[in-house]
Amino acid sequence: MDSEISKDELYTEKLMNMILDIVDDIIIIHDSCHTVIWMNKAAEKAFGKSADQVIGRKCYSLFGNTVSCSDCVVNQMNVGSPQNVKRRIIPGTNLVCDCAAVPYYEGGKLKLVVQHLRPVSDGQ
Repeated sequence: MDSEISKDELYTEKLMNMILDIVDDIIIIHDSCHTVIWMNKAAEKAFGKSADQVIGRKCYSLFGNTVSCSDCVVNQMNVGSPQNVKRRIIPGTNLVCDCAAVPYYEGGKLKLVVQHLRPVSDGQ
């Protein structure tokens, strides 16, 4: 049996989705216009919506907003700026999360954002 796996085989979209789906933290990927393009199973559970219901919607609509959040970490980002963490509450669940935005730039322009929401335990 050949244990050699090429880099292309290792970093497939299917494999990355599988890995992110077993993570307990909430992961949402959206474009530079805040349009959700992917979310993991933990996000589906936390928001009570399937990925199919959310993809194409604005990320801020998940938090009950009609416009970008006033303290949106995406709107405040600059290339090379440190990652900002903001507290968010998921509507309908009162689940408190620390939300970090990880930007992906291509050609100097913001292309994608990975939103990482980590539920905060009662003791934090």
